[in-house]
Amino acid sequence: MADTLAPARDVPVRNRRNPLVLGAALAWLVLLLVEWAADGRVWLGQLVGIVPPAAFVLVPLALAALVPLARVAARWRALAAAALALLLGFGQSGLDPAALWRTEPRPGPDAVRVFAWNTNSWNQLLGTQDHFYAFLKAKDADVYLLHEYQHVTADRKEKLPVDDLARLRREFPGYRLAVRGELVTLSRFPILRQPAVGPAREVPPGADWPTEYRANKVLRTDVLVRGRTVSFYNVHMPVWNSMPDGLLSAAFYRHMRERFAPRRAQYEGLEADLAANRNPVVVAGDFNATAAMSDLDPLRERLDDAAEVSTDPYPTSWEEGGWKPFWRTDWAFTGNGARAERYDFGAPEELSDHAVQDLWVSLPGSG
Repeated sequence: MADTLAPARDVPVRNRRNPLVLGAALAWLVLLLVEWAADGRVWLGQLVGIVPPAAFVLVPLALAALVPLARVAARWRALAAAALALLLGFGQSGLDPAALWRTEPRPGPDAVRVFAWNTNSWNQLLGTQDHFYAFLKAKDADVYLLHEYQHVTADRKEKLPVDDLARLRREFPGYRLAVRGELVTLSRFPILRQPAVGPAREVPPGADWPTEYRANKVLRTDVLVRGRTVSFYNVHMPVWNSMPDGLLSAAFYRHMRERFAPRRAQYEGLEADLAANRNPVVVAGDFNATAAMSDLDPLRERLDDAAEVSTDPYPTSWEEGGWKPFWRTDWAFTGNGARAERYDFGAPEELSDHAVQDLWVSLPGSG
């Protein structure tokens, strides 16, 4: 008797892909919600800093593009999950589509030019000192906010003090100089005060350099600019990760856990000082935080991001010299009447892995 078994039916490709599309959309949405709950509250939440912020827009858009592969019944659920993820994540993306329609701003004649830069261990690792100083002087800024006035050990894990003040004064005659730990501020205008900020207020007089280095991550200088006191905040927040150890190492996560509280203390100290300061303020530096991280939220709520006058729809500053930079870890803010007129990221001429921040600021009553 002939075998009458029915032929096997092929499962349509669309049916096989349907669970993947919907599952991926829901998984990304859940990941966003977990990140929102953890970031800034527990130390593991800092892992969001690894993700290029643009992914918070690109991933849900890619998932939405895959929705037609799903069955009709699942399409709407997948599309809704992708749309909600886009809505929740856009503010963390660092994208500014309005920049595409801005014209190149022209600073007024009274604008104060501010140059902020992570110098990569005071040019110990890249380039030459002559190139370094020529690069700085060519900017002809009114105020320089420089970080990493330091050297490092061969394994780059320990910081060492440097003494380059004589050359700084020689290269920048007429500028006033303020130094605390790894932070250097140069100003064409008179420096009136240097109030300690945050944990630096607890440092006793005569403390050694390692103590100064750990405590001083914000250098505030009150500067007299054409008869008005303006507060400039030179910022280099502690880095949250230990990339040289590798993402899969225990040392990486130990570093994250140990740095979480000191990092929060520095941010909270800066926020408290700004809340009590009625002067026009300019806050700029390497915050070691991306648009995806909640560390910057209080500052972005209180102050104006200088990028709001930029013509770059996705400004990035790190890592210069490696892959195309995907992260912005360097930020500038203004407030209390100070306004950014122009803001650019510039190439560091292979002297650092951070782009330079070039900022022109107008002050109340100027222009």
